[in-house]
Amino acid sequence: MYRLRVWLSSGLLWAQGQVTLPAPVSLFAVDALHHMYVWSEPERALYKVWAPRYDSLTRIGGAPGEEGFLSVTSIAPIGNQQLYVLDAGGQKITLLGTNLQRLQQLLYSQLPPEVAQGYPVLLTVGSGGELYLFLRETQEVVKIDFFGRVLLRFGGKLFGPGRIIGGAALYAEADQLFITDTVQRQILVYDSWGNFLKGVAFPEGMDRGAGFAAGTVFYRDTVGWWYSREGQELPLRFPTAPQAVWVREQRLYWAAGRVVGWLPLP
Repeated sequence: MYRLRVWLSSGLLWAQGQVTLPAPVSLFAVDALHHMYVWSEPERALYKVWAPRYDSLTRIGGAPGEEGFLSVTSIAPIGNQQLYVLDAGGQKITLLGTNLQRLQQLLYSQLPPEVAQGYPVLLTVGSGGELYLFLRETQEVVKIDFFGRVLLRFGGKLFGPGRIIGGAALYAEADQLFITDTVQRQILVYDSWGNFLKGVAFPEGMDRGAGFAAGTVFYRDTVGWWYSREGQELPLRFPTAPQAVWVREQRLYWAAGRVVGWLPLP
């Protein structure tokens, strides 16, 4: 275990604060218990930052090999502190346990050829444990089980309403799937059966966004907006320009450089 330096805002750990990490953040995610997971591309290492104090972490990787990763493009927490890791460079999907130990692995070579050749680059996991892969070449979403069997395909460049052109983020929650399309400047929302529900346009001046069951977040530099599912709007101000955001319950997490922080939501 490593010790982390914790910086607090207003002395309230749970309401607002930030944590300085030992490596720069490339990807991050937050599970239902508010543990944070961080992939650092320069170190090729994955960290789990343990809640609620965020003063210790577990690390895996750092070099290619059985436990190492080449180029991770998605991480997706699920259930009992488990984490799916999509290593596009290593062409594998790995399920990790509570202490980041390897539980299962699915190679691209075990996927149907049309899926593997589409080059999966994004991954998320549904409430029933099903996996959703986003294919870079076709801009399709493929729903599979962990044996690699295809259950459903939807989206794509030629789909019409709900088509995907520039998929950049993928997230499943509450039987819905949220896809950030930075070319169309929309967050596309599907149900778990691949039916297109709606598109939420980026507000003027915002260039990044992410969708969650509780609402959507849009941001640019240090300024952002939160739109709740109930229709509430809240301007946001980040202490530094975030690379990515994540929402869990009434908490908005952000990551930038070597720092992960959080803000309260109404």
